Amino acid sequence: MTASLVLLAAGSVLMASPVSAAAAQLAEQKVSRQPAITFPNGDSAAEGGQIAIRFAVNGGTKVTAYRYSVDNTSLGSEVAAGPGGTADVTIDVGNVSGGHPVYAVAVDRQGRLSPMTQGTFTVSVIWNLTGQALDMITWLPVVGATIRLEPAGIEVVTGPDGRFQFAVDPGLYTLTGTYAGPPSLSGSQQLELDSQGLWFDLYLFPDSGRR
Repeated sequence: MTASLVLLAAGSVLMASPVSAAAAQLAEQKVSRQPAITFPNGDSAAEGGQIAIRFAVNGGTKVTAYRYSVDNTSLGSEVAAGPGGTADVTIDVGNVSGGHPVYAVAVDRQGRLSPMTQGTFTVSVIWNLTGQALDMITWLPVVGATIRLEPAGIEVVTGPDGRFQFAVDPGLYTLTGTYAGPPSLSGSQQLELDSQGLWFDLYLFPDSGRR
């Protein structure tokens, strides 16, 4: 009997059972598809505001959650998926202007993760001081004037319409404008900014007749 068992072992070909083959095929299958990241109310928000983000996998009813993060790939936050496989979150955008990447992966019922995907939203600056540099003699906008704000220590150069813009905290400031000319112009004014913003026309006088 021992000899027949040895013969059987020597002449047989080991075959994977149907269950094992199915498990291997499942292991080779790609995990949940990459989620799409969209912004239902638009992909931009003002500094200090909020933005709505939606995660979805087309036909992804087996998706149970999404892991996501902003500005880095840590994926430290998680939101449960709804019946249709989508999820919505609203986040604070902070006070750093410019583009901000959002990273996300989908999580399926077996806890497997999809490949990571990325979306981007933009945070826009809130200009709380906006104005125009004007020539006191001609009443025309002064193009190319240097406008400096103290004690913030920042300055800008006026554009074609003589406009300038600053984004600073509320407080007491001194606004100074200079223009090399000809003719050379200058002017200065103290003003107080609140959180509501301010429009201010800065008048520049000829240096020889400065008041």
